[in-house]
Amino acid sequence: MQSESQLQARLGSATDPARLAGIPSLSLTGQHSIPYADRAVPRRATGSFFAELGDDPAADDSESASRSMLREALDSLVTLIERVAPGMRGSVLLLDEDGITLRHGGAPNLPIEYCKLIDGLCIGPIAGSCGTAAFRKERVIVRDIRTDPLWEPYRNLIAPYDLVACWSTPIIDSGGRVLGTFAMYYEEPKEPTPTDLQLTDTATLLAKNVIKRARATTKLRARTDAAERLAVALQESETRFRMMAETIPVQVWTAKPDGMLDYVTRRTAEYFGTPQSALLGDRWAAMVHPDDLPHASECWQRSLVTGDRYEVEFRLRSRDGEYRWHLVRAEPLFDVDGNIVQWFGCTADIEEHKRLEAALDVAAAEARHANRSKADFLAMMSHELRTPLNAIGGYVQLMLDGIPNPATEGQLNYLRRVLKSKDHLLSLIEAVLTHAKIEAGKLTYQITEVVAHEVLSVVESLTAPQRKAKRMSYDASACDQKLVFRADKQKLVQILLNVLSNAIKFTPDAGCITVSTSVLGPALGAITIRDTGLGMSAEELALVFEPYVQFDNSLSREHKGTGLGMPISREMARAMGGDLGATSEPGVGSTFTLTLPLEKRATPA
Repeated sequence: MQSESQLQARLGSATDPARLAGIPSLSLTGQHSIPYADRAVPRRATGSFFAELGDDPAADDSESASRSMLREALDSLVTLIERVAPGMRGSVLLLDEDGITLRHGGAPNLPIEYCKLIDGLCIGPIAGSCGTAAFRKERVIVRDIRTDPLWEPYRNLIAPYDLVACWSTPIIDSGGRVLGTFAMYYEEPKEPTPTDLQLTDTATLLAKNVIKRARATTKLRARTDAAERLAVALQESETRFRMMAETIPVQVWTAKPDGMLDYVTRRTAEYFGTPQSALLGDRWAAMVHPDDLPHASECWQRSLVTGDRYEVEFRLRSRDGEYRWHLVRAEPLFDVDGNIVQWFGCTADIEEHKRLEAALDVAAAEARHANRSKADFLAMMSHELRTPLNAIGGYVQLMLDGIPNPATEGQLNYLRRVLKSKDHLLSLIEAVLTHAKIEAGKLTYQITEVVAHEVLSVVESLTAPQRKAKRMSYDASACDQKLVFRADKQKLVQILLNVLSNAIKFTPDAGCITVSTSVLGPALGAITIRDTGLGMSAEELALVFEPYVQFDNSLSREHKGTGLGMPISREMARAMGGDLGATSEPGVGSTFTLTLPLEKRATPA
């Protein structure tokens, strides 16, 4: 096939001016313009023959008009070539975007029924003249369709239309891509002359430029439509944003990447009693309390540089001249390259919150002072109460020892009850005093190394009489003899004694208590105490560590306490870096787990 420059140079000799009289002239300039070529527009890749003709009911008016314009341009080109070559009927087929389907492009003088039949046929090695030419990417000359093997599959299809010869040339762009085919049909067997081939090359060149220009127009129109749709969408989005911003019960604003405000809501302007324009740029700074402005500006500039969220509390002057506290937040919007394109911010009045916060601070300070006063009072009262109670206990012990005179058995029984009640009262006083010290933060701790089995042995000994009285079994075989905690030994004994005493109290006769130790992590260990007692419901379990809470049941009525044992034990555990938790199931029993830090032992070299 000849080059484009050769075709341009020889176009004049390939056409007879006399034959072109009365029809639009061809101009082989850079655009190779032909009638209506500048009006070519895109078509749907999978459009039917009727869609190509603009008759598709699914297509909108602009789409149909665009296809009609393209068809007119291709029809004009084919008509022009047909006048130059008498007896020839031309056809342009367009290759679909799928690269295998041929679609009707222009054939003003071919039977419309035939055009419908070949619309949508696929290219291939034996696909008539046009399908084969597009497949091979080279010209295909068929002198006689009735005998040529390339037409074997379509011989019956073309027979009714008296078309005998068909020469087809692929339309190929500069990148080697097949755009379609240009075909010349005759009603008798015929071989092309050199002049016919030159004319075919000319027609193919012109068709290529028509199609290329149409596709360029398609892309341009698509981009224009997309830009218009985007502009409309942006306008609608901005309208929705501003409508939403005006309905939100806070001040809403936006700023440019440099921090200059470019939009504020009417609500914002109304709050300050100024026009919206008076707050744009950096004029908002005039509304900030002078004492707060340096910090607010510093944080704003830092966010502009880093792109981090802006969140600051400062005071703003209202239209009444009152300075009120506000929480100001702003988030940046980034483009695909990570650059800030806009800041979106809101400003909320938190004056009431600040006042409530200040009132709560005052109330908390007063509560702390009251707790300290209560602790001081309880400390004094405990001293005043201990003195007479200890005296009572001393005299009772003398009487039990037979001083000054031996007591009768009945009297001894009464004296033992008095002594027991004295001890119980002292324990109650001690519990209340300890809880008061914890609330006031005055309870001190002496953290040392504590060997687990040593404190467990002490607690086991102290609780042995109660367990023996109820014939309870006690199993501590799962305790690690070498486990060492970091804790206050006295406080640890008190915690374990509280938990074990409760287990004994709430477990029926002949029940079982199991004590075990475990290592939960490199620096955390646990002591677990399980019983086979009454257990607790979910509601009771949620209250077991609350102060002054007591559970009423037949096993505990004889030994009512203050309800402070478990709360004090948990606070002590937490103060030593651990915790005290519980699980329970009614009718099965309860499990209390005390966690404490482990002593870090040096690793031998």
